[in-house]
Amino acid sequence: MFSENNQISGRQVFRLLTYDFLGMGTLLLPTMLADTAGRDGIFCILAGILSTFLYLKLLRYLLKGMKTSYPDFLKQKCGKVCGYVLWGGYFLYFILMASYTAYLFSTLMLNGLVENISFYLVLLLILLLAFYGMAGGIEGRARVYEILFWFLMIPLFLMLFAACREVKPVYWSPIFMADGKEVLSGSYYVLFCYSMVSIVLFLKEYVADRKKCVGAAEKAVWFSGGVFAALYLILIGLFGVEALAQMKFPAVTMMSRVQVTGGFLKRTDAFMFSIWFFTLYAMLNSMVFYSGNLAEKVIRDCGGYLEGKKRMLPYLILLLLVYGVTVLFYRNQQFLDCVTFLLWKIGTPFVVGVPVLLFLTGERKKHNKKVRVLVLVCFLFGCLFLQGCNVAELEDKAFPVLLNIRDQDDFQNVWLNHEYAGNKEVDYNHLKVVLIERSFLEKEAEVEDMLSMLEQEKEVPWNAYVMTTESCDRLAQTEGELDVLLGNYLEELLENTSGIDQKAYPTLGMLYEERANHLETLYIPFVDIEVEQSGAVQDDTEKPQITAYEVWKRGRAAGLVDTDTARAAFFTQNFADDYILQLAPELYVKVDAASCRVKETEKIGAGGLTEQIVTVTVTGEGEILSGTVSASEKEQLLNTRMEDYLNATASHALEKEIDITNSYRNLGADNRTWYFKYQNTPATYEKNIKIQYLIKINWKSE
Repeated sequence: MFSENNQISGRQVFRLLTYDFLGMGTLLLPTMLADTAGRDGIFCILAGILSTFLYLKLLRYLLKGMKTSYPDFLKQKCGKVCGYVLWGGYFLYFILMASYTAYLFSTLMLNGLVENISFYLVLLLILLLAFYGMAGGIEGRARVYEILFWFLMIPLFLMLFAACREVKPVYWSPIFMADGKEVLSGSYYVLFCYSMVSIVLFLKEYVADRKKCVGAAEKAVWFSGGVFAALYLILIGLFGVEALAQMKFPAVTMMSRVQVTGGFLKRTDAFMFSIWFFTLYAMLNSMVFYSGNLAEKVIRDCGGYLEGKKRMLPYLILLLLVYGVTVLFYRNQQFLDCVTFLLWKIGTPFVVGVPVLLFLTGERKKHNKKVRVLVLVCFLFGCLFLQGCNVAELEDKAFPVLLNIRDQDDFQNVWLNHEYAGNKEVDYNHLKVVLIERSFLEKEAEVEDMLSMLEQEKEVPWNAYVMTTESCDRLAQTEGELDVLLGNYLEELLENTSGIDQKAYPTLGMLYEERANHLETLYIPFVDIEVEQSGAVQDDTEKPQITAYEVWKRGRAAGLVDTDTARAAFFTQNFADDYILQLAPELYVKVDAASCRVKETEKIGAGGLTEQIVTVTVTGEGEILSGTVSASEKEQLLNTRMEDYLNATASHALEKEIDITNSYRNLGADNRTWYFKYQNTPATYEKNIKIQYLIKINWKSE
């Protein structure tokens, strides 16, 4: 049996604070850091952690001198009137934070977990659950959070580990690009997420071993800081800093990207919403609990006393107040922006600054109470000027696996009326492929509008493949000859392509990212109908086949290339497990386990002019599939012929201003000089470079 003494352990404090830090921090912090400090946001996280540790040293000193609860300590040190003013400031902060958390909680649930349900109903259910949590007291909540802690953290770590597979380390560079003001702004955002650490002062009266209170807070800062750093690096590596800066909830988007599409609860990433469900729920409970704590002390000072069921009355009133404020957030964007500004620019300095001023005006300074009151009043005045279930059943739903987009009018008409197909509600959770007609894909403005709408609606999975064709209707006519649905067939066409990694093929999420990043050269498969051949036997059946690739360069279509060019690009970018090429009329070779290293260098060319060379060094193992080469000249001859083949392919692509090495995205990490030279003029990059392959393949003996 658990004891009922209204006391919690140091370990429970650690877990309570970890929930408070991670809930809002994992949702909002990555976007804010990317928007201010960019790739240097990781240093802002480090600065925020170190600053919080220094702040905890100050809180440790205050706790040693506190003989009463923190609210009573404020009255004792600052006088009755000023103490009540500070109580009011904390009360307002807690209520606004609770309301903002409830708004964030409800919005997240509606956008990612459930749909076609009223915001007001979702909010009401969340607050009723919070009221139930209040009834259990701080001990009951602490026990539940303690039990659930690793059940939530382990799935989070597994998801981060799974996302590492798709991280592009080149997106982490260049660093040290942000100026001092941007780094300070980013560090302030981190400090905002850690400002909740000051509630250890309120927790003092509820911790059995008060010496462990600050130690538990330090562990929570270390733990959450590690999660923030890992999450930020992964998100930048997945999306790029420019795209990350424009996302609303990038951590949630990451979940949908790394998970396999499927499931009936808004894709399988719905199961990961338990992380934010409990962390945001914990923070909502904490804010209401501390505001209720202040309300109880006001009632006590007025001569009142609450016991039994009456002790829940203040929490019920506070939750009704939170409901009203949250509804105002939902209905009035201007009010939400105003309160957000208040929390970030005034609330944070207040909750962080009050303990600092108590420390500075402590007894050791021999200041009398009037001086402390004057200092605190000036501080409060200065804060004002700071800147800085209506769910459809499964049988009532339609689950398309292919989305055809023919032109702008067709897309608008289909998408805006996609909610119902006949008598069934359309659910895009199982969508495999987005098929776009090439005539539409080449219209930059229309494609931008389409991507903007799809990204905003969040109905289509980010990991749906993107393909193009001349006529969607012509491909649709072949579906009767296929054994599966056309969407499933096209997905299998990509995933079963011999030797090519699935990461080589663009997804809808990649197109979203490139709208902002403008770094990548992608190759969108072009599908046409061809007579299927199986070895030497020709079948009369016409089936969709990949006959070319549409180059998608820095956010726009840049023309078709043949499959040989695309495969050479996949090989160069290490997306090919094996690579088969023809080096002579009867000579076919295969390269296995190859590694291609791209490096940018300057070279003195003819006439003393400097040439910009992108060198690709290829190492690995190779074998001859057909044809003969003498043993004495095999290695040199095959390497030379392979160099000639790839150099010719790269030169032919450069004539169309297409770099098959995709070296532009690596400039920040590999060549800062070129990065600064071309970051504002990327269109001239392919005009100025030359590509040179150096083949160092070890050919197997026959």
